[in-house]
Amino acid sequence: MSSMIFQLADQPSDGDCESGRLLFAGPVDFVKGVVAMSGLPPADRLEVCFAGRSNVGKSSLINALTNRKNLARASNTPGRTQEINFFALGETRYLVDLPGYGYAEAPLAIVAKWQALLKSYLSGRQNLRRVFVLIDSRHGVKDVD
Repeated sequence: MSSMIFQLADQPSDGDCESGRLLFAGPVDFVKGVVAMSGLPPADRLEVCFAGRSNVGKSSLINALTNRKNLARASNTPGRTQEINFFALGETRYLVDLPGYGYAEAPLAIVAKWQALLKSYLSGRQNLRRVFVLIDSRHGVKDVD
């Protein structure tokens, strides 16, 4: 694997920090879990999603960002998130918790179905603005990442 160099972001202003704090301190609600593209909520909000290997901490990160312990269901069992889960962040955004890729304690047919859904969502959702890929620092970046 080759070395990757990432440019650091500029330091956010005090106003930007406060806007972010207020955004995540406001109302956050579970909207729905989706198992098919036809079940996606209306594309009327910006979406930011979290992707990564199974059990990397996507659901836990959403809970930490929103300062809520049980908003996104987290588990020690790989493959617990089997739907695309949408959380309304205020009135203008969705946080999206994606199923993990890699190992999962689920039947292969089910894993294949949610992986196909994931690919369709990532390649076709017009209002998806950011995909954050979480990497487990204990294992580093893998080819599948």
